[in-house]
Amino acid sequence: MLTQRQENILKVIVEEYTKTAQPVGSKAIMASTVIDASSATIRNECAILEKESFLEKEHVSSGRIPSTKGYRYYVDNLMVAKNIDDIKNRIEALFVDRNMSINDILDQTGQILSEMTNLTTVVVGPNFKEEMLKKIELLPISATQAVVVFVLTNGHVENKLFNIEENSSINDLQISIELFNNRLENTKITEITAKFDAIRSVLEQQVKHHEYILKQFANALTSIIKPNYSTHGLQYMLQNPEYNNPERIKQIIRFIETISPFDYFKKQQDNPNENLVSIQIGNEAGFNNDDMALLTTTYKFDDMQEGGIALVGPKRLEYDKLYEILEWLANRIKEAYQKEE
Repeated sequence: MLTQRQENILKVIVEEYTKTAQPVGSKAIMASTVIDASSATIRNECAILEKESFLEKEHVSSGRIPSTKGYRYYVDNLMVAKNIDDIKNRIEALFVDRNMSINDILDQTGQILSEMTNLTTVVVGPNFKEEMLKKIELLPISATQAVVVFVLTNGHVENKLFNIEENSSINDLQISIELFNNRLENTKITEITAKFDAIRSVLEQQVKHHEYILKQFANALTSIIKPNYSTHGLQYMLQNPEYNNPERIKQIIRFIETISPFDYFKKQQDNPNENLVSIQIGNEAGFNNDDMALLTTTYKFDDMQEGGIALVGPKRLEYDKLYEILEWLANRIKEAYQKEE
C-alpha cells in the first residue's frame, strides 16, 4: 500500500504526463500544490515507486512516466470527478431530437466522443433478437420503391427500402403486409422467418411474385436482429504523440481493423456485476498490446444486454474524465430506452 505522499506523487505524474506526453521530473512534481517535500525526498519516493513498478523511465536520466500498474492504481484509488458539461451538452442535443433513431444517436455520439477526446470510438448498436413485432407499415415512394416500417413492441422503429420487381406492384406489397400484420403480430423477430412457410401458401394465392417479397422481408428482418457497429475517429487518435511514426501507425490501424467489435465488451459480458464502466489498461485488455487502453460501457434494456460503446487509445488518457463521460452516457441511453417503452 502506498503512503499518502507516494499517492500524491503518482497522481501528479499521471496527470502531468497525460497533459504533456513528456516524462515528469522532480521540479514539475515540486511545483504541484499537493506536494510538500524537498527535491531529494521526491527523487527518493520516485525511486521507490519505480522499484515497485508503479513508474518507469524512458532512459537513465529522464523523468518518470506511469507504468500500467501505476495507471491501474490511479484508476482504482486516485481518480476524482471531472466537469464534462461540454461533451454532455453536445450529446444531449442528439437525445432531444425526436427525428433521430437510437442508432442515429449512437452513431453521432461516437463521432462527437472521438472528436472531443482524440480517441477511436467503437459503437455496437442495439440487439433486438428478443423483441417482438408490433406492426408493419408501408410508405410508397414511387411505382418501383417503397419504405417498409417495422415497429417493435418496445417502440423501436426500423425503416427498410424495398424495390418493386417488374410485373409486381405496390398493391402486392400492401397485400403482403396486411397478411403479415394479421399472422405475425407479437411474434419474436427471430421466429418470423420460420413462420413464412405457413404463410407462403396463403400469400401465393394472392400475390404473383410472393417468393421475391418473402425474400425481401427475410433480408430486412436479418438486418434488424444483426447489431450495427461503427468505428469513429481513427484520424483523431493518430494525433496523439504515441503514434508519431509509421510503424506505430500501422500497428494501431491493424489492431482497429482486425479485432471483432464484440471483443471490446467481452470482459464486461463475463463480469456483469462490475462497474458500469470497465477500464482495461495495457495487457489487461487481453489483446497482447501493452501500449493501449480501453474504456467500455454497455447499455441494457429489459434486463438484456443491448450494445456498447468503447473508447480506444494510448495508456496516457484522462481516465477520470472519460469514466465520467461513459458512465453518464450509459445512464442517458438507459433513460432514453425507458421513455420508448
